[in-house]
Amino acid sequence: MPDFTARVRGEEMMDDFTITDDRLTRALENLRWTNRLLGGYAASLAALAPFLQAQAGRPVRVLDLGTGAADFPEHLIRWAARRGLDVRVTAVDANPATVDYARAALDRRLPPALRPRVEVICADAFALPFEDGAFDVAHAALFLHHFPPDQAAALVRTMARVARRSLVVNDLHRHPLAYYGIRLLGALLPVSPMYRHDGPLSVLRAFRRDELVALAEAADLDAFAIRWHWAFRWTLATV
Repeated sequence: MPDFTARVRGEEMMDDFTITDDRLTRALENLRWTNRLLGGYAASLAALAPFLQAQAGRPVRVLDLGTGAADFPEHLIRWAARRGLDVRVTAVDANPATVDYARAALDRRLPPALRPRVEVICADAFALPFEDGAFDVAHAALFLHHFPPDQAAALVRTMARVARRSLVVNDLHRHPLAYYGIRLLGALLPVSPMYRHDGPLSVLRAFRRDELVALAEAADLDAFAIRWHWAFRWTLATV
């Protein structure tokens, strides 16, 4: 039985940039429906919506780190457009194959009026090509658990540096029910081998509340809120 009291450091297949075939693209699509059905989008919007709605009438720039298929930027732009909000997203991923897929996916899914509102670039999150305060908000979903605590804290500090107003981290809650639940989904549904492998491992690499508090303190955040969301999600936010 896995040890749920401590984070593991196993390698996820998605961290292997040499995998560029349909194992990757199918996993990206699997994550898209997981975020939609299991509360990923809802958790991020619960943290972001009050801030974005308070900016009505003003343009808002959002940075999305570790964007994957850019499915959250797509969801956010559609949500904002329905409310008449002017939101623009710069989506960043370090994997060139993932960036290519995200651009093509957005071309297919977003209408022409909304597509220019999302820019996808290939960049290293530890060496972002952005000035201090270049964005209003920095967001990262299912990204921080890929890194050991010191690197995760460095990423949060970087997010705070480039965001003028606030940051939101959305990640998984390390819990037995989350672990066995994602294993069951992987066994029952026609998901990719990468998703079947990475899903349970992501839970084991994820966070407990005290670890997120320690992460925020190590990143020198002055004020922050940590909230639990269905299904087994945390948000760490300075909004």
